[in-house]
Amino acid sequence: MANTEGTQRRGGTTLEHGELATDLVPGPVEFSTLVSTDRSTTNQPVLIWLHGGGGSRRFLETCKAQFVSCWADKSLPAMVVATPSAGWSFYLDRQDGSELWETFLFDEFIPAVRERTGATDGPLLIGGISVGALGALRMAFKRPDRFRAVIAVEPTVEAALTWDRVPSRDKVYLPAGVRSKLFGDPLDHQYWKANHPTALAVANSTAVAASNLSIYLEAGDEDLLHVQYGTELLHRCLFDIGVPHEYRLTRGGNHVGPSVGPRLVDAFRFIGRLLWKTYDDDSSIDAMVELDTFAAQVRGLEQQSNYRTTATVRGPATDLTVTIQGEGQPVVLLPSLGRNADDFFDLSERLARAGFQVLSLEPRGWVGSSSSVADITLADLADDVAAVIHANGGVPSALVGHDFGGQVARTTATRHPELVKNMVLLATPGPIPPKPEPATAHRRTFVPELSMEEHLEAVALAFFAGGNDPVVWVDGWNPILASAQLEAQQRTPTEAWAGGGAVDTLIVRPAEDRIVSAESTRLLANELGGKVSLVEVPGAGHALLPEQPEAVAISVLTWLRRHG
Repeated sequence: MANTEGTQRRGGTTLEHGELATDLVPGPVEFSTLVSTDRSTTNQPVLIWLHGGGGSRRFLETCKAQFVSCWADKSLPAMVVATPSAGWSFYLDRQDGSELWETFLFDEFIPAVRERTGATDGPLLIGGISVGALGALRMAFKRPDRFRAVIAVEPTVEAALTWDRVPSRDKVYLPAGVRSKLFGDPLDHQYWKANHPTALAVANSTAVAASNLSIYLEAGDEDLLHVQYGTELLHRCLFDIGVPHEYRLTRGGNHVGPSVGPRLVDAFRFIGRLLWKTYDDDSSIDAMVELDTFAAQVRGLEQQSNYRTTATVRGPATDLTVTIQGEGQPVVLLPSLGRNADDFFDLSERLARAGFQVLSLEPRGWVGSSSSVADITLADLADDVAAVIHANGGVPSALVGHDFGGQVARTTATRHPELVKNMVLLATPGPIPPKPEPATAHRRTFVPELSMEEHLEAVALAFFAGGNDPVVWVDGWNPILASAQLEAQQRTPTEAWAGGGAVDTLIVRPAEDRIVSAESTRLLANELGGKVSLVEVPGAGHALLPEQPEAVAISVLTWLRRHG
């Protein structure tokens, strides 16, 4: 239970002190809350604001001027800010279980703050400075679905992912006595790494991207505790795997001193931009350059520089159109049932930017490739893929197939193992058919006589997770092609494609897929010949690509790099 000790009201803000009884850590735990208005509403944001090592709830009072400044100039919306007194806890569940600070914050402190302030339904944010920023990052990356944003100012993050590689420079901030209490004596290396924000960000990158967690990192380039090096490592890891974030290295910034206050204001304004969904606009620039016009100009420049080209490849029986983008290890993209390569536009962009050469194949029966789809089999479609790889120099390539494209990828790996380096199967069916309702909806998406409302209803039920907008897939359905592809699968003996060769494979499963069940995916993994990895993407249905583009790209990129 939270008890109130005192209240200070000044200038439209309310600062209150209290304490919370608990058995998880030494208690009762003192805390402070700062509210920007006396008219608290249930949907007000809540920011858990964590102090540095050895600090207390008084940290919130020292930051009050920065919060008040942002509230005054409307760069930050009204919200509840809460700071617990956590001393040298590092906000960590100790390795020996003697103090469970992280559990306390999640299970007791956050609910108590919401109940106490009445902000029960607003978005949850977390942030801090120094050790508080370290704790905020750790908790946000462990449970990204709980938070809307994390802001980390000069986080005490080591610039290595294993303890034996941490330079002595990065151990200055963590006294040996504190370290042994937190991570054991001798130090438990696995436990240390399991709580390292950078290791967590990499391991949970798919969930972080799928949650749409907004991330703000900042450090000073003259920090006497040297935390800029670990912050830079975290930034580089997030950048390389494609997790969106904002990163700032402040010129002349130290761990303390006059630069800290303005840097906190910048961090708070990041939250304001996120919650207000506004940015500083310059109408003159907007008038000069329209985004669509600029994009069209860039496409032209990409063609001129051969970064993006369109080629016609002569297949075994038909001409095939392939869009080639980027350079590096080849990756061939194979679209879903009755659909074309446009579904892969976002993934193609991200793969090419990351240093891969992407070949997006338009299937037989789609404009650009031959319209001849009579009496085809999966073997014919696999030979088309092989022809494209041969035309590209015969370099063994990664295959990325969505739904039916995954069946084509498996057949190609079985028939042409020398041309397939590895595979990624996105929402690819296994041996168990879907339940009747989504199966019927799937078939109805290809019925041209449906009204727009009926069509979208079928698309939503078959392909999209609850709450996701099916309008993005209102077009792109080819019933003639879908029928031919299904017949091709029926004409092909199972042994011609089921094994998928002996190549390593990543299966990306949408967590809310109504077409392919978790059990069907498990059986699919058992059918494959090579080493199989599985990633589950939350907040996505069978469509997957338009629902969680960042999460899909991160899963694919991370795996391809490890298997390159």
